[in-house]
Amino acid sequence: MADFYFADDYRLDQSPTREFYETFLKGFVHKHNNLMGVIQGFSSLILYDDDINEEVRESAQQMQDSSKIASSLNQEVLISAGCSRCDDGTASVTDLMTYWKDKAGEICQAAGVGLQINSRDGLPRVKGDGSKLSEIFFHLVRNAAEAAAEVSEGSVAVDLFPPGEASPGTNVDLFVRNTSVPMSEEDVKKAFEPFHTSKGSEHFGLGLTTACVISGQMGMRLGLRHADGTTTAWLAMPQEG
Repeated sequence: MADFYFADDYRLDQSPTREFYETFLKGFVHKHNNLMGVIQGFSSLILYDDDINEEVRESAQQMQDSSKIASSLNQEVLISAGCSRCDDGTASVTDLMTYWKDKAGEICQAAGVGLQINSRDGLPRVKGDGSKLSEIFFHLVRNAAEAAAEVSEGSVAVDLFPPGEASPGTNVDLFVRNTSVPMSEEDVKKAFEPFHTSKGSEHFGLGLTTACVISGQMGMRLGLRHADGTTTAWLAMPQEG
């Protein structure tokens, strides 16, 4: 049985220069978005002209679509670089599960894979930002669904356990499992790397990077392993108190 590889190296330290780099990156993204806005505006003006030929129209549409994708990428980069705020507090995983189940069902249905969810009753509250915790969950499910879609009759399973049941200690444990093509140990380690993806150029390759950075910001641990045709993501969430 393969061991979990934990993304502890992606925990952001509180060095004196961190605030500078956050400010620098936010400013860069803001300037870049301004340029994308100009491209979107001019491409829209071109597309409004009914007299342009199809070749020009196709090129203008590609410009507009690419600028919109670039703006979306900018937002993902900010989050994966740790520039988004995680509020202090606690969250009820039990309460979140209603929303999580519906959204996970939509993600898996769109990918054409099956989904099973097993959540224990009476789970304790965990330390963390509920909205950011949801972001992590959806990134994990989306990554699992896309990977499961690559194999015949692929499926995704989600398990939530109270402290002490799946692992020793006081963590609430979330597992997201999916059927998968074979992955080497090196493949598993690379999965957390920014912009690394095996799913084609239409993917940013930031989903797991974002998940592990946000996890680290909230004092949670995110691990990944592959064994016997199954890839498993494990999020250990510290219990309140």
